[in-house]
Amino acid sequence: MRDAAETQPQRPFPLGMGRLAIQFGALFALAMLAMGLVVFMVAQQRIARRIDAALEYHSSKYLAPDHGRPADSAVVAARIEAWQAQKALSERTYLLLGRDGRLLAGRLHIPPPAPGFSPVRYVSRAHVVHKGRALATRLPDGALFVVVQHSEAAESLQAILPGVVMAIFAGALLAGLAATMLFARQTALRLAETQAAADAIARGDLSRRIATDRLDGMFAHQAQSLNRMLDRMEELVNAQRQFSSALAHDLRTPLTRLRGLLASARPESAGESASDSDTLIERAERECASVIAIFDALLRLAELESGRHPTAVAPLDLGSLVADVAETMEPVLADHGGALRLAHVDEAVVRADAGLVNQLLVNLLENVATHTPPGTTATLRVERAGEGAVVILADDGPGLAATDRSRVVRPFERGPESASRRGSGLGLSIAQAIVRFHGGTLALADNAPGLEVRMTFPA
Repeated sequence: MRDAAETQPQRPFPLGMGRLAIQFGALFALAMLAMGLVVFMVAQQRIARRIDAALEYHSSKYLAPDHGRPADSAVVAARIEAWQAQKALSERTYLLLGRDGRLLAGRLHIPPPAPGFSPVRYVSRAHVVHKGRALATRLPDGALFVVVQHSEAAESLQAILPGVVMAIFAGALLAGLAATMLFARQTALRLAETQAAADAIARGDLSRRIATDRLDGMFAHQAQSLNRMLDRMEELVNAQRQFSSALAHDLRTPLTRLRGLLASARPESAGESASDSDTLIERAERECASVIAIFDALLRLAELESGRHPTAVAPLDLGSLVADVAETMEPVLADHGGALRLAHVDEAVVRADAGLVNQLLVNLLENVATHTPPGTTATLRVERAGEGAVVILADDGPGLAATDRSRVVRPFERGPESASRRGSGLGLSIAQAIVRFHGGTLALADNAPGLEVRMTFPA
């Protein structure tokens, strides 16, 4: 599999980068299209406002008072005829309609519009229908003065709108695709370090890390996160190697002793009585039991850490369970010359597997009985912690150094006082796995003197 990975051609870009570029380009083009429509609408409104302002200005100009008197129909008609006599080209025209709708002045024939602003249609001398905007004002004598502004500018804007919008859309689409492809290329170049590191790790080089000196922003943060993950992976692989070495060593010792004992119990062994043979067989059975216990502990640890252990999680009265375990284990500690005391126990209900929690406490109390000198007193108590609970087991034995407290929770690791005693070295590892299985934490602390084990269970 490694050879196949090494010979596989490297892709210059991730597989999904082309589709991502198209999506970003299309989104950019749609945004530009929306912007073009907004610009057009704003321009159209501004043109309409300017037309209305021009109509108001010229209407007020022709309706200005004459020698202090309001302009009447005769004055307005005279002003229109004077404007026509100039024969000046203009985008506006003026007309005066009588009360009955007859054209009194001007050359434009349209139906009388309603007072105020209104759109109008008219026919030019070339018999072409045009659109315009009119401002009609009723005079005191009932006549209607109308100023008509041609709207060719607005019509031209509306005519060229489809072409302009499509040009904007096409340009935005091309620009969006180009910008996104450039962004994709820069992203791929920055991810090349990650790809190179991943390929090196796939070939077995666990010391390879992603260089962050040429990265910035989110790429640098991502590289730092991946480097932390790789540090953890290397640590786990090294721990697994140490675990395998320790497992082989710890299993080899009892098996070697078992082989020697069985060799001594052979019938051809001279000078051996029946009682000696029975003793040898009994010792061999103990060694077998030791090997089986190690394998059972390893299986429990593997099941717990992989989440495959069959459980019956339910609401559990932690205080009652701790009290029952204390009552059961008190004679065990007494047989080893120690004592167990149950201190304050808060009422606490957590969701947990009663069998696993019972096994957790029994393992820890057996450790106290086995690895502390006679006269050691252990204390159990339960305290509420928010919505969860903390079970605390403290003793006044020799305790552990700070460097040993982080080490003994690993499989097959033992404290200095326990090196000469029989045991698998898996008790604290299983205890920690049980607590983690319930989503809690296990911590070792100095009890001054002795050791304190704090087991936190969430609600």
